[in-house]
Amino acid sequence: MLMTKFTPRFFKLSQILLDKVHPLATGPNKYKSRFGRILEGVFRKGYFTLQTIVVLADMVEKDNQLRIVFGGSILDLSRRVFEDMIYMEYINESDKKEEYSKQFFDYTAIDQNNDLEFLLGSGVKVDSKVIETVKNKYAIAPTKLKSRSNWAGQSVEQVIAWLVQRGKIEESRKADVLKIYTAGNRKNHTSPSDILDHLFQESLDIDSEQDVEMGLMITHGSLVKIGLLFIEETETKEEIKKELRESWESINKD
Repeated sequence: MLMTKFTPRFFKLSQILLDKVHPLATGPNKYKSRFGRILEGVFRKGYFTLQTIVVLADMVEKDNQLRIVFGGSILDLSRRVFEDMIYMEYINESDKKEEYSKQFFDYTAIDQNNDLEFLLGSGVKVDSKVIETVKNKYAIAPTKLKSRSNWAGQSVEQVIAWLVQRGKIEESRKADVLKIYTAGNRKNHTSPSDILDHLFQESLDIDSEQDVEMGLMITHGSLVKIGLLFIEETETKEEIKKELRESWESINKD
């Protein structure tokens, strides 16, 4: 089998990061804006995801054969933190940060109504009080949001394109961002290419070689970026700010 020794760089960096920014993830945090409240939830979600990945990567470090078992799942998990980071950059780089942040929370009512309609349409019985609560919230939700498939009205692909077109993703990062998105996308859906890889041991071995490291790198980098946005929107300790800034500088030197 095509196996190489587990590469520990982002595994070790992620362990350090999790320890240093733990207070930021657990709170309580004092927000400076509505956007700060969103970032706290996004950062905490990403923090827990990186914790999960580090646990899996630790098992791989102890038994390299587990690359095949956990590699694809680690890369799949990294995708959601990457997408959250992209959407947070979208809010941050827009000229409508406060408006988009309100829109983000307003869309909760549409999310809940969409779920309710799906359940009811499928013949699932739902408590009448739940239906009433959801419908009342939906009734006062902004009309412009009701026809959207998500809060932004933009897919992650469209947001990436928007960031690239406006030069918000540096040219040096552009290729990496697009490659990362493409790699994670296959793991996140029923991709024929990904399924085909699972039918051939050699392809599975080759993919597993890079999935663990790529998943760690993506999640670590995305969480650091989300953290950098978060510390601008909340009050936190200087040592946490220093850790996040130094981590970002280290990533971008490579």
